[in-house]
Amino acid sequence: MEDWKSRYATAIICMDGAFTGGVRKIMKAIHGVLYVDIISQPGIVKVLAENINFPKLELIKEMIEISVVGHSSRAIAIAAHHNCLKNPAPKEKQLKQLRWAMENVKKMIDNLNLGHLDIKYTLLWINERGLPEEVHISTNRCPFSRELVFNATT
Repeated sequence: MEDWKSRYATAIICMDGAFTGGVRKIMKAIHGVLYVDIISQPGIVKVLAENINFPKLELIKEMIEISVVGHSSRAIAIAAHHNCLKNPAPKEKQLKQLRWAMENVKKMIDNLNLGHLDIKYTLLWINERGLPEEVHISTNRCPFSRELVFNATT
């Protein structure tokens, strides 16, 4: 019998339903998991990047703990998207916010005494065509993205 706990990943994404399914599909393809816990709030990347809303941050931290501890998730995606109503910043700014959001999620995990776990992070930008771009951080700490290509049957 397969261990169900090794089959989860986590996606931290805006509540916009147009993008949730695609991010779930990407995480399944990249990490080979069966299930993806969704942590969503309007403009969640901005909230995480700017540390601006303590009650929301605490709720996000609690949901991360449930996913990482309860479901043994070892892969976390943080996704931003084109035309976000709660975070209408241009792509370049949202890519920078993704980097800061990831740093703050890592701090949350450290504060939960879970920093010893080998968690893989994936940063995603969903472009104006609804297609995923994986975000990378260059050696000079500038984020950039490139479109992902994967089998449509995945």
